[in-house]
Amino acid sequence: MGDCAPLFSSDCSPSSPLSLPEPQKKRKMILYDDDEEEVNQVSLPLQEEDEEEDEEVGENVKPIGDIIRVSFIEGYRRDHYYGFQANGASYELEDVVLVVPDEVGINMKPSVAMIKDISATQDGMITVTGQRFYRLEVAVNENGKKWKSSESRELFYSFDKTEFSADLVLHKCRVHFIPPNKEIPRAKDQPGFIVRRVYDSKYKELTELVDTGYDDCKRHEINLLVEKTIVKIPQLAVTDNASQNRQ
Repeated sequence: MGDCAPLFSSDCSPSSPLSLPEPQKKRKMILYDDDEEEVNQVSLPLQEEDEEEDEEVGENVKPIGDIIRVSFIEGYRRDHYYGFQANGASYELEDVVLVVPDEVGINMKPSVAMIKDISATQDGMITVTGQRFYRLEVAVNENGKKWKSSESRELFYSFDKTEFSADLVLHKCRVHFIPPNKEIPRAKDQPGFIVRRVYDSKYKELTELVDTGYDDCKRHEINLLVEKTIVKIPQLAVTDNASQNRQ
C-alpha cells in the first residue's frame, strides 16, 4: 500500500478549494440533547447577539498547545494547531463534533463533521476544516430522492471537506463505524451515530465501508476508523449479522 498522509491532512482526498469563512454573528442556541440517541439533537435560534457579545464569544475561543505547522493562503499566514478551546470545552484533531447548521431554523439539525485541521489567522480567528458526515435527510441519490435506512441513527461518511468558524462548534458527539456484516449495538448500550456507508456527493452514490473500490489512502483511513470503533466496542470483533438474526 502506498504511503498515506496522516488522517488530519486533507492531502488524501481531492476536494474543491476552500474559501475563507465570512465573519458571522453568533446565535444563542438551545440544544436538545438525547444521550440515548444523538440523532435527535436539534438546535433552535433564539436571537442574534449584539456586537459586544460577538466579540466576547471570539475571546472564548483559543488554540491549544504549540504551532504544529504554518501555511499561507493568498499571502496570509495561518498557524495550525492540534486543538482549540471554546466556551470551556476542548477539541482536537479527529474529534467528531456537532456544528451550527448553515441555515438555522426550526427542525434544522446540527451538521456533523470530523475535525481534520485547526488554524488561526493573524487576527486570532480560529477556523476548523472538517470532514463531512451526511444525514439521511440531506443526502440524495441521482434521481434526487433521499436514501432509505432501517437505522435512524445512521450517518453517511464522506471525503468532502467543509470549513467553519470554531465558535460554531456545539459539542462533541459519538460516531461508530460498523461494517455491514457486524451487528449494530443497541442505542442504550452504545449511544451515538452509526456509519455503515460512504456517500459520494458528486455522483450521488453510496458505497459500503468495506467496498474494495477505494484508493489505498481512503481504504487505510476507513480501516483505521473501523478499528477504533472495535477497540471501543470489543464485541464487534466477534458478532455479525447472523447472531443478530438469531435474536
